Amino acid sequence: MKKLLPICASILLLNLLPTSEASGAEPASLFGNAKRVVVLGDSITYSGAYVEFIETYFVTRFPERHVDFINIGLPSETVSGLSEPGHAGGQFPRPDLHERLDRALAQTKPDFVIACYGMNDGIYLPFDEGRFAKYREGIEWMRDKCLAAGAKVVLVTPPTFDEVKGGHPGYSNTLDRYSDWLLSKRSDGWDVVDLHRPMNHFLAEQRQKDPGYFLAGDGVHCNEAGHWIFAKQILAHLGAKEVADMDGPEAMLATVKNGEAVLKLVQQKQRMMKDSWLTAIGHKRPGMNKGLPLDEAKKKAAEIDQKLHELLPPFPGKHSAWNGYDRYDFEVDGRPVLVVTPKNPAPGKPWLWEGEFFGHKPAPSVALLSQGFHVVYMSVPNMLGCPDAVAHWNAFYYELTTHHGFAKKVALMGLSRGGLYCYNWAIANPDKVACIYGDAPVCDFKSWPGGRGKGKGSPADWDLVLKCYHFKDDAEALAYRGNPVDNLKPLADAGVPLLNVFGDADDVVPWQENTGLLAERYRKLGGEIMLIRKPGVGHHPHGLDDSTPIIQFIERYASRQ
Repeated sequence: MKKLLPICASILLLNLLPTSEASGAEPASLFGNAKRVVVLGDSITYSGAYVEFIETYFVTRFPERHVDFINIGLPSETVSGLSEPGHAGGQFPRPDLHERLDRALAQTKPDFVIACYGMNDGIYLPFDEGRFAKYREGIEWMRDKCLAAGAKVVLVTPPTFDEVKGGHPGYSNTLDRYSDWLLSKRSDGWDVVDLHRPMNHFLAEQRQKDPGYFLAGDGVHCNEAGHWIFAKQILAHLGAKEVADMDGPEAMLATVKNGEAVLKLVQQKQRMMKDSWLTAIGHKRPGMNKGLPLDEAKKKAAEIDQKLHELLPPFPGKHSAWNGYDRYDFEVDGRPVLVVTPKNPAPGKPWLWEGEFFGHKPAPSVALLSQGFHVVYMSVPNMLGCPDAVAHWNAFYYELTTHHGFAKKVALMGLSRGGLYCYNWAIANPDKVACIYGDAPVCDFKSWPGGRGKGKGSPADWDLVLKCYHFKDDAEALAYRGNPVDNLKPLADAGVPLLNVFGDADDVVPWQENTGLLAERYRKLGGEIMLIRKPGVGHHPHGLDDSTPIIQFIERYASRQ
């Protein structure tokens, strides 16, 4: 697939994508809880490339969710009910959505509708108030019908009409007016995607560089580049922020494993199902393909879905390699996360969760990957294990254990300030922890970054403590009794084993105020903790020259579930 949209187009469209205020959902809630997304429109929708791009994006980003994307666009159709004299050489008037919408909604039973009308509704004539009124009435009627059927409705402004290629002087202005009206309905609570202006701007900019450039050879039916703009605007409006940086469909496919193969299967399914659905629903547009009986088509679609499932990556997001293993970067609870997958997952899906500084001193993680562990990380930097960070971690834990079958108890690895994340989350969730490995871990923020003991402290990070924990002043922070060293009973009661590795010359996170105090108190509570001292070593380097004791500790406790 050749590159369709140059870099300048990506920058242009980024400036025209909806703001977060207008776009609504975050990527994780793309299409909400919808199970059936029905797409209504005319011949551009029927041709279907933008629907195929949207479904491909969705299935490669949310492989654990199943949504039916049902394209029932009908060529020549209007929502206004208008048709120009002699349409199609006098063979037939334009189909009218009024004739089939009730049947379509009854049979498809959508809970989400995307609709794009307008290109045909002004019947290729200069603006006229009477025709405009028919368009407005038709859109309002369609929206009301879909809402009454229980569906969320997203309306898309008409695409560009190119008078240079299509003739019909003045028709571009007609669609400008139709688009402006649709966008004005946002103030009434309508959910409207702005396609028209971004497509106009893109075409104008490209034509300045190349007067022969076009998105539609006949002024109407856009090419693949135009369909990508369709898909990009809709996806961005629904919260898929990453598409702003994607110049074309090939950029979307390049970020996922088996991307091109997935698109081909989606195309195969979509092109079969749209004819089947249109035949089953019925319409008055002659010359259309007769689709397979719906039951037969659904059976074939299920077979394609099975092939898709086999091709789809186990996790959404961007795919890359990390130390010879597959890595997936995506978002959970609005925060960046990553999962590195083993080549052969161990029974029960044991996993290691790195608290902070992912990839630093990776020997234990790489060794555990070779033993079938997954390795994960959530980016909540500068939150220093505060309750809000714990809440983000809760969401990630839920995602991995509920949707991906990870073991209910996780091994935690906390390097330096990562100790605050691991210990605080574990104390809040002791039944979810297999073991904790801390490496020069911060166990009391009064020691670091507070510097209220033997350590150097860090004033900038102390300010973060005050901010993240919502303390009004130093005194309130110093009186706080929710640090790991103060709150170990839940872990001891749950029998969580601990391993702390430390340098006895550490003047950043002094071991006596952190690991030493934690070990003393944990043993008094009956807890099990193993300490590995590194004589004469400061805060760095982390880890051990031979990681075997760390690996064996994690394997012993996290693999026995």
